[in-house]
Amino acid sequence: MSNYAERANDIVRAVHLLRRHGMAVGFPMQTADGEIIFPVGKDFTLTADQILELLERGELDAEGVRRSVEAQASAAPVRGHRSH
Repeated sequence: MSNYAERANDIVRAVHLLRRHGMAVGFPMQTADGEIIFPVGKDFTLTADQILELLERGELDAEGVRRSVEAQASAAPVRGHRSH
């Protein structure tokens, strides 16, 4: 988990970039285990770590968000048990 206090400026910059790309980004929320999450668009929720990863990869746009969410969804249910 990131040290959010140290990365706060990066997170703010990333949220501004997402908004500049036309994506609605809601206010941050904290999960029960302390993770910071952001509602993005109508259908997505990204963690602060995911947003920072997208920033570092230069993928802070609708396509990057969609790919990140899809990768998380496909990896979550069956980790390490791919059939191919």
